[in-house]
Amino acid sequence: MVYENYICRAPRTLLIGAGPSSPELIREISVYSDAIVAADGGFWAAEQAGAQVVLVVGDMDSQKDLPTSQAAAHITDQETTDFQKCLAVCDADIFLGVGFLGGRLDHQLAAFSALLNEPRPVILIDEAQLVFVVPQKFYVDLEAETPVGFYPMVPIVASLHGVRWPLSNAAMSPMGQIATSNFALGGVLEINVDRPGLLAILPRRDLETVLAALDRGFGKAHHQ
Repeated sequence: MVYENYICRAPRTLLIGAGPSSPELIREISVYSDAIVAADGGFWAAEQAGAQVVLVVGDMDSQKDLPTSQAAAHITDQETTDFQKCLAVCDADIFLGVGFLGGRLDHQLAAFSALLNEPRPVILIDEAQLVFVVPQKFYVDLEAETPVGFYPMVPIVASLHGVRWPLSNAAMSPMGQIATSNFALGGVLEINVDRPGLLAILPRRDLETVLAALDRGFGKAHHQ
């Protein structure tokens, strides 16, 4: 599903889903965004947080009493999730996503699948962690003993330095080697992969650091 004309444009866009979240988390993450878009039922989570939603997107199967003044994109396509629909109609340099982790496992797996097919950086956030696809070359400064995890969604070759258990040109895959439960040594953590497809899992407290690292060139690396 590709839209030639985007409905929402903002440098940093916060997408709010209907999965587990809290008003406090939404308010905290909204500080880092320029616009807020709700994926269908995520509108009510945003409303509880007092967040101003510029657009509601989805098949609207969770909507009965949406305010008439609220801008909405009703997309009936059943081949894509509401999360994917939001990505399709929004133009942003980077997306933040709340309400897409936890809850139903099939919804969470669908969100991870959407990350693999998205050329722009997307960070999914819950109360404890951040999840995103690393670009082909990625550098981030982390404190010593920061827990980090990396999970290959597709077969890749990866090098990982600045962690307790480094890797060098390691063949990774969901059915082979993974790299969960690692720890940063402190300073620069460096990742190189031969193709996009490696999920990174970091603590939520490192959001600002990760945003700065992704702003340095995720898009350029992702399109190489």
